[in-house]
Amino acid sequence: MFRSLRSPGALLTTLLAAGILAITMGTRQSLGLFVSPLNSATGLGIATISLAMAIGQFTWGAIQPVAGAVADHYGPRPVLLAAVILLALGCAVTPFMDSGFGLAVAIGLMTQVGAGAASFSVLIGAAARGCPSRHAAPRRASSTPGAPLASSCSRPSCKSSSRPSAGSMPCGPWP
Repeated sequence: MFRSLRSPGALLTTLLAAGILAITMGTRQSLGLFVSPLNSATGLGIATISLAMAIGQFTWGAIQPVAGAVADHYGPRPVLLAAVILLALGCAVTPFMDSGFGLAVAIGLMTQVGAGAASFSVLIGAAARGCPSRHAAPRRASSTPGAPLASSCSRPSCKSSSRPSAGSMPCGPWP
């Protein structure tokens, strides 16, 4: 199944795609852990922060076909570069937002446009590009495990790794 990954270029492309996907999905999936700290630091309220995150969920899904079309036209490199820069800027400015609008722009637009543009629609196409059609499916299949891995690897550190008790933050893979 993985004979297509024997060439160094194919393996490197696949590993980079899985790594980028792990970062973007980890950023997106762990954002909910920061609702309480953002509420405490900014005083904006859980409803305002949740609205910014809801805008982000919509934005993440809406940008993917657009980013895929742009990547088809200009190639994946400029799309991924712009996405990573936008994701980093969105994450960097989020702590400095002191209004609901600013938080919606930082979390709901900047961060999630970056995460969505560097997600499946661009990465799977980049991983399969230049690959004979008989090898495209194994390469696509081997680049997507970065998403589930991201949810368990990108969480903030916790006090214990034991099963959570009432009122503690979960640290393990259980719900």
